[in-house]
Amino acid sequence: MRKQQTIGTWRGVSIEAVAWDSVMANVDLSFACMFTHEMNAGLTGGLRHLHEAMAGKLTRLRREGFFRGDLLETLLVDRPPAAIAARAVMVIGMGEPLVWTTAVSARTAAAAVRTAVQRCAASAAFAPSLLDAGLTSKSTECAACGMMIAVMDAIDAHVHVSSLELAPELPLRRWVFDVGEAHFDEVARQFDEAFASHQDAAP
Repeated sequence: MRKQQTIGTWRGVSIEAVAWDSVMANVDLSFACMFTHEMNAGLTGGLRHLHEAMAGKLTRLRREGFFRGDLLETLLVDRPPAAIAARAVMVIGMGEPLVWTTAVSARTAAAAVRTAVQRCAASAAFAPSLLDAGLTSKSTECAACGMMIAVMDAIDAHVHVSSLELAPELPLRRWVFDVGEAHFDEVARQFDEAFASHQDAAP
C-alpha cells in the first residue's frame, strides 16, 4: 500500500503527501524539478524514472541546451508517453544546485501552482526532486515548510484575484506533494506542521 496523508484543505483545495513520483502521479498536471546538473553521478529516484519513461530525452534536451534547468525555466510535455500516469508533465528548472536554498524550492512550488491554475488543472502533483539531484536530507530538511507556505499563498493570491472578478474561480481541487518512501513520515510531519502554523496565522 502506497503511503498517503491528507495534510488539510485550503480554500477548497485538498493538500496531500503521497509516496509516488512524477511518473506515477495520476493527476492532470505533474511537476518535476531539475537542476542544471546533478551533484552525484547522475539522475536518481523519481527524476531517473521520468528520464527513463521519456526514453532518455530529458537529459538529452538539457545536454543539447533546449532545456538547461535554469531557475524557473519550464519544459512542458503535453503528450507524455504511456508510461506516465499524468495527463501532462512540466519540468521546472532549479538552477545551480550549489547555490540552492529553501527559497528556490518555495518559488518553484508557487510557480507550479500558478501554472496549474492557468492550465485549469483540477489536480496537480509536485516533486521537489532535491534528493534526486544529490542534495542531502540534512541540507533540505527545512524545504517542506517553505514549499507549503508558498503553495498556500499562491492559492490565496488566485482566490483574491477571483474575488475582484478579474479571474475565474479556482479550478484546482487537489494538490499533492510527491514524497519519497524512505523519508515519508518525517517530511509529511513537516508539511503538516507548516500547514497548521500558516493556517493559524491566516486572517
